[in-house]
Amino acid sequence: MMQKEQLASCWLAYVEVKGPYGDNYQPALETLFLWADKHGLSGGQCIFVYMDDVETTPPQDCRTRVGLSVPEDTQAEGSIETMFLPGGDYATLRKMITDSSQYPLYWQQLQQEISETGDYQFDFERPCFELYHSIDEENDICDTSICIAVK
Repeated sequence: MMQKEQLASCWLAYVEVKGPYGDNYQPALETLFLWADKHGLSGGQCIFVYMDDVETTPPQDCRTRVGLSVPEDTQAEGSIETMFLPGGDYATLRKMITDSSQYPLYWQQLQQEISETGDYQFDFERPCFELYHSIDEENDICDTSICIAVK
């Protein structure tokens, strides 16, 4: 069930992946975490930021920023870039993901719940994202919040 939350802004170090959402994230994660380990930044929160609307952008042009929260003064290098992720009001749906096929279903569920409440409008000025609270790689389970900016 959807929650409305006030999320804090943060800085992200990220690797951008272009193509259908969900594809080719593993190499980006490996690059990001190797860099983070080298710089003592691997303790940040993993966040995937979705830059394009799948309704209006061809899948091959969709951009995902596979990111990790970092201090504001973090210096990017190589394929690592930094961005400011604005905070504010977000509709969120927190789920235990056990299969990657569940992500699109939960995104649809959250969008539908936002529309049905009539209390919120989508805020297209801020990106939507997945916030990973924990990742159990051994059992392939992710405690994830789907986050859509609202006003």
